[in-house]
Amino acid sequence: MKICFFDDEPEIYPLQYGGKARTIINLATEFIKQPMIEEVTILSRSIYSKEKEFIKDGVKYISLDDNNTMSMIKKYIDAYDIMNIHCCSFTFPNINGKAKKFYFLHDVLIATADKGSHLDKALGGNFDLVIAPSEFAKSVYDYNSSLLQIDRKCKVISRHINENLFEVINVKKISDDKNCPNFLKNIKQNYGTVIFFPSRPIEEKGGVYLNKIISQLDSVISNYCIIGPFSNFNDLPKNCIDTGWIESDKLKYYYSISDVTLNFSLLPESFSQICIESIYCQTPIVSFKSGNIPDLNKITEAIILVEQDETSIIDGIFKAIAMKKNQNRMNEEQRNIKNEFNKTKIINQYLSLYNDCLNGGIYD
Repeated sequence: MKICFFDDEPEIYPLQYGGKARTIINLATEFIKQPMIEEVTILSRSIYSKEKEFIKDGVKYISLDDNNTMSMIKKYIDAYDIMNIHCCSFTFPNINGKAKKFYFLHDVLIATADKGSHLDKALGGNFDLVIAPSEFAKSVYDYNSSLLQIDRKCKVISRHINENLFEVINVKKISDDKNCPNFLKNIKQNYGTVIFFPSRPIEEKGGVYLNKIISQLDSVISNYCIIGPFSNFNDLPKNCIDTGWIESDKLKYYYSISDVTLNFSLLPESFSQICIESIYCQTPIVSFKSGNIPDLNKITEAIILVEQDETSIIDGIFKAIAMKKNQNRMNEEQRNIKNEFNKTKIINQYLSLYNDCLNGGIYD
């Protein structure tokens, strides 16, 4: 079987900080390890490299631009068995060919004039199937497709945790870890409590709540900081320390040294990658009740659900800090994540789906 990905996520290579980009890289690098998979290729308009084609971890990367995008899509649809499609701003063309076409419904928003999205892309096109990462995302797709009388199935397959990329870091030995950024070593030495805000502090990611909780935190926690990718954002409190762009293979250090991770997304999250990653690194996460996150909370209580007000958030942060100190509890919560979202389970679900489709199945 030959599997291809088409992607326009702006973080495929060299950086894969975004959860959607990590999902694609995770799948591609696991697929190529399977004995029944002959080739895996990623076609992307967001590969920034001197080499237009190269192989990394067994996966072929091909950089696309305005001159070759359509021809390469056509080439790989004709030559491969499966094409997984992730479009945010790009509208995937109606192209017939050999490959079965699966659209990844990474979020359930309609694109606006200045921001790309996925739901409208999933509703259009001649895809064979839509793959949603959660029952919540599927319900939104099914509702909208019924309104438009679109007869196309939507299958739920969760994202998986990359067990090669994420692990628990021994904070007591972090000063001797050559791979840990020095920035984080200094943070852990200088602050008693570290809070991680992994999203850019924009409005839709709840950045406004950073300012709202700082004044209350100042009165109840001493010697603390909030770290996150705060570059180019002005007027953030002094307690907020910019991490700069975080490379995927360093994320485990940020999760592990933190006492709590914050997810203040105001968007209907289809699947919160940071939730499963943070807990796998044994750091609880305080989150608003958006999208599929209440369902994830049924799997792990290390997702502490809060209301969108300062008092509820502060209370959740204290619960998370206490939970972080309970090693046995965090071991258990990590096992819950591993059992539900391990790569073997998820990859097998994909391969079963692909085989059913190629053999004329109805994907039930």
